Amino acid sequence: MPYHLDIADAEQQYFDNLPLSPEAKGRVRRFVEQFIANVPDDFRLDPGNRPTPNAPYFKVQHVIWDCWGDGHMHAIDFHIRDDKAEFGVLLIVFIDHVLGQVL
Repeated sequence: MPYHLDIADAEQQYFDNLPLSPEAKGRVRRFVEQFIANVPDDFRLDPGNRPTPNAPYFKVQHVIWDCWGDGHMHAIDFHIRDDKAEFGVLLIVFIDHVLGQVL
């Protein structure tokens, strides 16, 4: 069963303003809907995906080549709070973007 996925307003605004083409943003949104909303517990609970073992959130990185726009690689880190996972709710609390090289 997929999680209900919420995003903090500031993070939604940050995502909306990323320097990605509309096609790339759509593909990142699909990644969020398909992978993050359906994240397996073994990934979510893996200590390697958490900043500290007892942190209430985990991180997922998505890398995309925006061949439809600027031609750059883009790494987007999603920090997801999961202390309400038992109730089926995840919250994206922080998004970080790193602009990579042109391919």
